[in-house]
Amino acid sequence: MNAALIGYVLIALAVINLIGLLLVFRRLAHVAVPTPKAAADAAPVAEAAPAPAAPAPPVMATTTVQPDQLAGMLRRLENRLGDIEDQVRRSPSVTVAAEPGANADRALALAQRLARQGATPQDIAETCGISLTEAELLHRLHSTR
Repeated sequence: MNAALIGYVLIALAVINLIGLLLVFRRLAHVAVPTPKAAADAAPVAEAAPAPAAPAPPVMATTTVQPDQLAGMLRRLENRLGDIEDQVRRSPSVTVAAEPGANADRALALAQRLARQGATPQDIAETCGISLTEAELLHRLHSTR
């Protein structure tokens, strides 16, 4: 697999992680945990008729994440994302040796560059390992005259 593609996949995963953390943070910010005092204040003072007793739903333990902890996690993710982006930028684009035509593409790119720099068709053919006819064609197409 191409190294640049792997880098982009890692960046995409880091972004998805970041979005997930933001969604969790928003959900935790909107969930208000009632305190016993607030529950007592909200209870009606007198009830006209007792309601039928329904089983109380099980109380679920909620984990609380402090905003500064979440901000620290987001900073670490952002730093990691920046490191991955730098790594992708630094790594040269890699072509797989088993890829058909990889060497031919390199030879033609080198031949085009040599033609732009003013090399003769004979020099281009010898340097790049292409036929003289191909070298002459590339020289005509890409030379600056």
